[in-house]
Amino acid sequence: MSGIVDIGCGVADVHHRYHAIHNALFGAASFRLIIDALRGHRQRAYGEFSQSLKGLQDELATLKLQIKDVTRNEPAKGRDRELQQVLSDYAEALGQAIAGLDLIFTNLRQDESAYRDTGVDGRSGFTRDKVQYDHLLATLERLGTRLNRLFANY
Repeated sequence: MSGIVDIGCGVADVHHRYHAIHNALFGAASFRLIIDALRGHRQRAYGEFSQSLKGLQDELATLKLQIKDVTRNEPAKGRDRELQQVLSDYAEALGQAIAGLDLIFTNLRQDESAYRDTGVDGRSGFTRDKVQYDHLLATLERLGTRLNRLFANY
């Protein structure tokens, strides 16, 4: 069942590129956004990140189909079936995390100041979306840990 390993590498590649975009907003690389803001290019940067995330979603959709199709070519045994299921769950969680980050970039692009302003409940739209996004990241991390263990023992 070497096909599942190849698909896993494809999912890992999508995750790596998604993570670079995540770091552009939340990591040390966010300094670039400050420079873009000073140059008046922040909205364009948000749009470019959002477009990149949509491309990653498309790639991930193709990989999800391949995960489901892998057993048609090669019959899955117990460990293979478990690996396939966890990889499928991980790809789904990654898709949700990408969608959550895209939502944040879309809202920042539309009206950043209103999105960051504190609402009636004492939280901004950004804060509410970030909390939901953090929950998605926790699920992704949990599944990633499980997937790493399965691949290490494969």
